Amino acid sequence: MKMLPGVGLFGYGSLARAKISLLQAVGFKVEAVWAPTMELAKEIATDMNIPFYTNRVDDVLLNHNVDLVCISNPPIMHSQVAVKALGIGKHVMCEKPAGLNEIDAFKMVNAARYYPTLMSIMGHGLRFLPAFSRMKTLVRDGYVGVVQLCEIRVHCGSIIKEKYNWECDEGMGGGTLSVIGSHMIDIITYLINQKAIKVQGRLKTLVEQTAKINGIRRITSDDFCTFQMELDGGAFATITLNSHCSGVFSQELLIVGTKGRLAVREADLYGQSSGMTKEEIIVADSLLISEQQRLGVSDAVLKELPLPYFKGVLKLICALKDAFERREDKLSWDSEPVSMAATFEDGLYVQAVIDGVRRSNQTGLWEMVAMLTEEPDANPYLTSAAVHRSRHSFTFT
Repeated sequence: MKMLPGVGLFGYGSLARAKISLLQAVGFKVEAVWAPTMELAKEIATDMNIPFYTNRVDDVLLNHNVDLVCISNPPIMHSQVAVKALGIGKHVMCEKPAGLNEIDAFKMVNAARYYPTLMSIMGHGLRFLPAFSRMKTLVRDGYVGVVQLCEIRVHCGSIIKEKYNWECDEGMGGGTLSVIGSHMIDIITYLINQKAIKVQGRLKTLVEQTAKINGIRRITSDDFCTFQMELDGGAFATITLNSHCSGVFSQELLIVGTKGRLAVREADLYGQSSGMTKEEIIVADSLLISEQQRLGVSDAVLKELPLPYFKGVLKLICALKDAFERREDKLSWDSEPVSMAATFEDGLYVQAVIDGVRRSNQTGLWEMVAMLTEEPDANPYLTSAAVHRSRHSFTFT
């Protein structure tokens, strides 16, 4: 059997641990792990049976056993690690969102374009769920007719952990819009092949302190978010994300068209077309316990990842394995198994929508969504063209 590429993983939270478990379960060897402190890196490495650990980014990237880099650390580091990894010849799978802003995401897109032979994908596992794959096919084949509306509702418990971390801080990429909304923005475009041209939204932080996070510490990331998108194909989308439903997870995506509707609830697909008297179940995709046991996935992992996300990440990682196993060379890969995966350009689009919603929250207005086509100058006043255009004179002392 072909040896799979060794994995270097950046991350230290529950999602990172879940990914390590799933990677190991399907046959990847996680050779190295990064965490912000040596103590935390050692703890993860010991718990997950990983031979090398560090708190230095380059120590993982330059490890000769690492050929595939999985990025699950805070969004503030996504662009830095991804660009550097591609630059030294490593494949990259990056968790959402692509970064803190469009500039971060654009740097990743540029790196991916510069190294097209390397894998560079985003971790939007929902694309790989059978329910969504089937929904995409049915939409394309006209089951609902012309798509008019997309509606998404997600109810879940708090995404804030006991200790203060990046998820508490809007400036570091925390909040329901980034953590959950990024998946929703991506899946809508994947399903109906339409992108947002205008957005309007509101972000709320209803809980600023908890019993464990108090004093001078305050939570600034949004725990409730609602936003609307006008899409370039004429459809309209509305998304509501509510993390104030402790002990509950429910997710529904509804597509309404001129001839019927389709709905994915959790991981199952339902539909009702014109002329039908009641809704039909099209895909029943509940997780079999035997599958969980066969892969050795613990109950703790399932607790951290709701069923649709667990299944999506698992299927994405299985596709990743298939992509590498189809080629003899350990470093080469077949694009077909991961053809439905989100690219870094998809990540840039998602980030552009997120940034638009944040601007709308500040202005109270509809905001246009326009993806970057070039990286802006860090200081435009230092470029000669900008200086010539300016009517001001500058005196340097």
